[in-house]
Amino acid sequence: MLAFLASLRKNRRLLADLVRRDLHARYVGSTMGFFWSVIFPVINLFVYMFVFRLVLNARWSDQQGTSEVALLMLVGIMTWQAFSESAFRMTNTLVENANLIQKVVFPSEILPVSLAISSLVNMLIGTGVAILGVAYFAYVKPRPVSDAPVRPVVFGVHAPGDGSAAPALTTAYPFHCASSPTGTRYSESRVGDPGESGWKEPFAGRPARTVLNAGWGDWVYVASGEWARVVSKTGLSLRIDHWRDPSGKATAPPKDGVPAIVVGEPERALGISISLVSIPVLVFLQGVFMLGLGYLLATFNLFVRDTVHVIGVALTVWMFSTPIFYPERMVRDAGFGWLPELNPMNWLITCYRDVLVYGDWPDPMFLLRFALVGIVLLVAGSTYFLAHKPRFPDLL
Repeated sequence: MLAFLASLRKNRRLLADLVRRDLHARYVGSTMGFFWSVIFPVINLFVYMFVFRLVLNARWSDQQGTSEVALLMLVGIMTWQAFSESAFRMTNTLVENANLIQKVVFPSEILPVSLAISSLVNMLIGTGVAILGVAYFAYVKPRPVSDAPVRPVVFGVHAPGDGSAAPALTTAYPFHCASSPTGTRYSESRVGDPGESGWKEPFAGRPARTVLNAGWGDWVYVASGEWARVVSKTGLSLRIDHWRDPSGKATAPPKDGVPAIVVGEPERALGISISLVSIPVLVFLQGVFMLGLGYLLATFNLFVRDTVHVIGVALTVWMFSTPIFYPERMVRDAGFGWLPELNPMNWLITCYRDVLVYGDWPDPMFLLRFALVGIVLLVAGSTYFLAHKPRFPDLL
């Protein structure tokens, strides 16, 4: 690892030249030049919005409007394109530059670095477009929101100021559904209302809704005081993490027949804030992750030349298993919550969305997990790369 860093420092001027050459070669001879970095993600955005939002009618939530969904997709598309482009190009970079590696003493370890930096620079151009979009929809043409005052909602013991450890219920929480007074059934890990009118009761002056509106991340409140977090949804049954009493301690399931309501998190407002200063950290960690994976793939591709073809298919599968064009809650509601939990790109895209779309700070746990995976990959990838570097001329 130290030898790898020393080589990058020694060849930093050559690295800068390679980055400039790659950025120039992307759009050489084109009329609009770098403006294509803006056009490509926007075109993809319209295509995926048409397919997933209009044709397939993928529901993100009851609160998120079309403009918010578009911005969430745009951030995800830009982040993924930078990653997938660099991963694919780095896989074949040693083969494509065989003439340099075979004929002169060339520091081949800087080739993947130059491609990663080029992709990230390209992504940052699109990031400016996303920031402008958020500024427009947040401050110039904001989505209309209800101006009704936020009032407490009394249900069980979860009124504001009652000492409960659960979030106090107010009208700011989107109401998803309520169960019938007699049909609700409870277990250690589930709550459901299988009756014909299951989860179709009105609540606190709000009209009846269905369990279709509920899902992962919502809160279940029971009239007898228990509460829990929704993990996934199956039909008229909600799987929860565990039951808590009003003080927040684990407790037994509520008694059958006690009604329950399901509410979501309060609406998140679009905005720009000082959290933008965390963008360089996210870009740096993304580069570390991309480089680690790129070194592994570039080296392995010399031994198995089919790797470059396999990685193209793998990236397509990986893209559609990452919540870019659909909300993460749909995956978790389907019972595949382990997919986003184990997907580093989901962690990274979530952090970018928090910062760019909502003006929040990135999730510290996602950031830490992504950093650890990136560092491990970089150490393993650079070690594997440098260990086989003397054999590159023969393998090529």
